[in-house]
Amino acid sequence: MICVCRSNIINLFDLTNEPEDELCESINNGEGNIDRNSFEPFVGQCFLSEEEAYLFYENFARKSGFSIRRGRFETKNEKMVRRDFFCHREGFPRVKMVEPSKEQRNRPSTRCGCNALMRITLKKSCDIFLEEWHVTQFNSHHNHQLLSPIQVRFLPSYRSISKEDEQQLLLYKNAGLSVRQIIRVMELQKNVKYGDLPFFKKDVHNFFSRKRQENLANDAMDLLEFCKSAKIENPNFQFDFTIDNENRLENIFWSPSHCFDLYQKYGDSTGFDTTYRVNLYDMIFGIFIGIDNHGRTILFGCALMRRETQATFCWLMKTFVTLMKKPPMTIITDQDPWMSEAISIEMSSTKHAYCIWHITSKFSSWFTALLRNRYSDWCSEFYRLYKLDNVDDFEQEWPLLVSKFDLQENKHVRGLYKIRRNWVPAYLRDYFFGGMTTTGRCESVNSFVKRFTSSRSCLTQLISQIDLAVEDIGQTQLHHTMLDT
Repeated sequence: MICVCRSNIINLFDLTNEPEDELCESINNGEGNIDRNSFEPFVGQCFLSEEEAYLFYENFARKSGFSIRRGRFETKNEKMVRRDFFCHREGFPRVKMVEPSKEQRNRPSTRCGCNALMRITLKKSCDIFLEEWHVTQFNSHHNHQLLSPIQVRFLPSYRSISKEDEQQLLLYKNAGLSVRQIIRVMELQKNVKYGDLPFFKKDVHNFFSRKRQENLANDAMDLLEFCKSAKIENPNFQFDFTIDNENRLENIFWSPSHCFDLYQKYGDSTGFDTTYRVNLYDMIFGIFIGIDNHGRTILFGCALMRRETQATFCWLMKTFVTLMKKPPMTIITDQDPWMSEAISIEMSSTKHAYCIWHITSKFSSWFTALLRNRYSDWCSEFYRLYKLDNVDDFEQEWPLLVSKFDLQENKHVRGLYKIRRNWVPAYLRDYFFGGMTTTGRCESVNSFVKRFTSSRSCLTQLISQIDLAVEDIGQTQLHHTMLDT
């Protein structure tokens, strides 16, 4: 005789969703309201598979205010015959060995020794169903407070990203959206309330981190393949790279084809800056920029470098001149000694100037502490001399300024005077800089590029997103040109 129990009827339906209206009415005698306890597991309940039992108990747990995890199991003849499903707060946290020298994460454990569980055992019931999983033990008592429906969705086991959502997340990331923007767009797309997605901001960050780790092994090779394909597609695409002793990508410079064309037209003066760092690879991102005939900032090329050394900058400046077919007439950078040496070696015909903002900011804190209430007077006198157009006037006025503030023996003031030919306008007025006196245009382009990229972007993603940023700049400038005409 076959006994059909209530659990067998319920198991025929999708246990991960709410029952249909007709089933609700039949179970609740037509009252139309679902009693959560009517779906509570009970000893003797049968399931066709372990996974079916897990889904049933998980559905019950979510409605009740907790989550579950798979626990102990027993095998016979290499076949599982018993499985326990525990409350997520079962057991107690393990004692960790703490190293005093390392910073510890003070995150309390959620485990509190809860004994709630459901045990299922594989049994042979009848000739029709050869084997079924029977609930042989069920404990519904928890030693902690259960969560509300609003709170329970924050539990990790109920936060998941589907394959379809993963594709959407990667698509929006490639479009340059931040995680916060991606979350908001998907909420609108799915027509759910704020915060009602099945995953949170932290889950998206973790997903992107996993994808980055998956791509790390072949990332450099993919980047080089990307550059080679771009070169085949358009010969004006320029790139070169170096590999270190461990066969890792050490340095790479690239210039998209339209940037190469712009350099041929407007490459007399350029600025170079390295304020942005790709944290994922601990590489420095540098850009070469210029100014077109409308006074707008344009990009000539980009570089990724493992280290900021004289050898690295020498390779970069030599590569830039070789690939771009000519050195610039002038270049403006920050006051980096290794960069200065490299420019003097590889761009000997180029006039090198220092960004005045870096000059003043570098010494401002030191002079403030030294001169105190006389610092504002020093600034006024310094900028008066800075604006002098005649070299003789500057040479005559500088000693008077130094003497006025009693700085004749100060090494910083001596250093400023020693490099005067690289920052004083009187020495630079015969050279064309296109109106650039600082690397501010480089930094503004850096800020613009950051809208399309992340400091943790993988290399291939970084270069493609930078190309997107460059294309956006070009489209904007073309629009302005059309308006001007």
